[in-house]
Amino acid sequence: MLTEKHKELIEKIGVYFELAMPPAAARILALLIVSDQDSLVFEDIRSSLNLSKSATSNGINALLDSKRIEYYTKMGDRKRYFKWNPTSTINHFRSEIEKILGLNTLFENTIQLKRDKESYNTKMLGELSDLMHFLYQETSTVYEQWKENKQQKVY
Repeated sequence: MLTEKHKELIEKIGVYFELAMPPAAARILALLIVSDQDSLVFEDIRSSLNLSKSATSNGINALLDSKRIEYYTKMGDRKRYFKWNPTSTINHFRSEIEKILGLNTLFENTIQLKRDKESYNTKMLGELSDLMHFLYQETSTVYEQWKENKQQKVY
């Protein structure tokens, strides 16, 4: 059962995920992350979020297609048990880090096209490019360190 604190957190996480997916899918993903249970069946998801069957089905299918969630079944039980795929979220964050480099390349190309290399906008693009390059390098380093530390841990 969800407490008010659970519901508030699901809403906040859902709003964040709405940047990359429809609202129902975002809330379903948030629910699967926040829930005390490792997996939920369709009806539990639908009733917890007060979604229609259609919205629940569409959200689940979108999340399955994007590999953000997975499901399993139990012998003799026709229900599908849906669970969050944390590896997908990690890969998504890594992809966002890579996007920084792509945008930085576009800014560097823009600087090359600028006629007035001393204009305020050109200088500010240069500063932004330097910042993005720094962020990319540092986040890449931190990510690699995290992976190394994770491999060394024994659970």
